[in-house]
Amino acid sequence: MKIFGSAVFGSRSISLFLAAAVLVIAQEMSVRADSIESLLPPFAGKGYQFTKASKDDHHIDGWLPVKWCDNSKWAAVNATYTKLEDSPAPGAAAVRIKIEKVDDGQLQLTTFDGNSEYKKGTKYVVSGWARSEQFTPVMVGAREEDEPHDFYDHLDIPAGANWKRFEFVFTPEMDCIAWIMFVMKEPGTVDLAGISVVEKP
Repeated sequence: MKIFGSAVFGSRSISLFLAAAVLVIAQEMSVRADSIESLLPPFAGKGYQFTKASKDDHHIDGWLPVKWCDNSKWAAVNATYTKLEDSPAPGAAAVRIKIEKVDDGQLQLTTFDGNSEYKKGTKYVVSGWARSEQFTPVMVGAREEDEPHDFYDHLDIPAGANWKRFEFVFTPEMDCIAWIMFVMKEPGTVDLAGISVVEKP
């Protein structure tokens, strides 16, 4: 009976071990897939401080995730980017964008790293979280590289007092070069977190 009992216990232990190993491998594969899935640089924990002058003695400064940048030097905008500690998801960076003044132009948040070539008929999904207690308007879109810098498509993000997931689906009608941008055109505060861009079937 002892030998039989040991054999049964050993078989069960092996089964449990194999099940646990499969689960760990699956979780690791999922983490790896999530970390490399975005076509743009991760909107994640590492970041940098910056300050820059913008048009007509205005200024923009603050903190942004690595390889993301403010593209509003040409505009007469006063704004501050602040790192937040209450991100809605583990590993996702969260940033508060506060615009004090807009005398000309608009604030633009983007990255010039990662993918910029978008294929005709392919579905791309830009997603993340947004929040704005003041319900400040914020737009996300895919903007053409050349003049007149029009947007191929865009979405007005419905941001409220709590973190809310958003998705913007971009399906180009032609092969194109485009930059994913977040745009604010008036004073106010908007929080953004965990931005990513993925290609979907």
